[in-house]
Amino acid sequence: SLLTGESLPLDVTAGGDVTGGCVNVSGRLVVRATRVGADTRLARMAKLVEDAQNGKAEVQRLADRISAVFVPVVLLLALGTLVTWLLLTDDPTASFTAAVAVLIIACPCALGLATPTALMVGTGRGAQLGILIKGPEVLESTRRVDTIVLDKTGTVTTGRMRLAGVRVYGGKYGTDATDETELLRLAGALEHSSEHPVARAVAAGAAERCGELPVPKAFENVPGLGVRGSVDGRLVLVGRAALLAAEGVEVPSGAEPGAVHVAWDGVARGTLTVADTVKDTSAEAVTRLRGLGLRPVLLTGDHTAVAEAVAAEVGIDEVIAEVLPEEKAEVVRRLQAEGRTVAMVGDGVNDAAALATADLGLAMGTGTDAAIEASDLTLVRGDLRVAADAIRLARRTLATIKGNLGWAFGYNVAALPLAAAGLLNPMIAGLAMAFSSVFVVSNSLRLRRFT
Repeated sequence: SLLTGESLPLDVTAGGDVTGGCVNVSGRLVVRATRVGADTRLARMAKLVEDAQNGKAEVQRLADRISAVFVPVVLLLALGTLVTWLLLTDDPTASFTAAVAVLIIACPCALGLATPTALMVGTGRGAQLGILIKGPEVLESTRRVDTIVLDKTGTVTTGRMRLAGVRVYGGKYGTDATDETELLRLAGALEHSSEHPVARAVAAGAAERCGELPVPKAFENVPGLGVRGSVDGRLVLVGRAALLAAEGVEVPSGAEPGAVHVAWDGVARGTLTVADTVKDTSAEAVTRLRGLGLRPVLLTGDHTAVAEAVAAEVGIDEVIAEVLPEEKAEVVRRLQAEGRTVAMVGDGVNDAAALATADLGLAMGTGTDAAIEASDLTLVRGDLRVAADAIRLARRTLATIKGNLGWAFGYNVAALPLAAAGLLNPMIAGLAMAFSSVFVVSNSLRLRRFT
């Protein structure tokens, strides 16, 4: 589904609700539009994104805030220097020289360069590393973030199904001839004829483990339940427990919920577990994020059991599952209400509102345009490890901007008294002013070495 966050397809029966954007994987689907235009779930989510973006406070650049006070003060100081020198010395030349030196030494060139040069170099280096930073306000957010919320499907996981486990029944449900290979061969052969995503995962896993699969001589798709057919002269059933029960086959108790059941010749033989594939880099990414002082939270619309299994695999302790798309933004707001500063990483349409609501939104570049548009940072490669790199780069860029501003402002504060006292020649003051600008630019260029 486009919106639900479920890793496995959901069966819809007569009278059920279907969300626009869902994919019909099998059978004929007839729907009646009950909501159109602004009433649709997708339109409501777009409105949530718009509201969240409009509600974000505009963060003024540090240089603008400093210059707004500094420039008028310097002008008044220069005028005061001129008047004071005229009153004390009655020498117009010396008076104007001291006043001009004050104006030159305090020229806010370095202050004006401090933010844009660091931002230009930092965002350029980020683009080389597959990180797109939208603006300077993003940098302030990265400094304060202490919690990072991770979407599951497509972010921590690949969103593609795989065969995760095989269980063969023993005792009265098994026979000496039944083993994993036999179970996979017969189930995989039958599932190979189906187009269902779960069936494709089972068939691919069976072919990988068993090699060439036999060809069924009969095949029938049972909508919403599974498949049945004849393989190697055996009547094979593969699907939900309800499929086996409808055929009079007893299903052992304690079977894992959501598992794919396999039976033939009227006996349940075992189960197959299909799961979303966790990205190889996700566990390392979570470790890196923890190293930055961030608390990871897994947020998904998928089942709690599935979410907890994924969280355990990558090292996440806090899981919030079975959340509707429009509720994701509410979860982010709830975390913010607890006093946390929240970053959100997602890739889907269902993540867009939460990305816009979060203090810092990071979108996977492999995701949807809606998610990318709602985010503050875009991770072009779709690798979760880049999220840690993005936060490190943003923090380093912010530190460089503050270092530039500190140098420029401190230099002016230290030199102004000398100029006002007539101890600086205007030519020397001009040289010092130029040096301060060169220093700021050189300091910003150090971001090119960020790795």
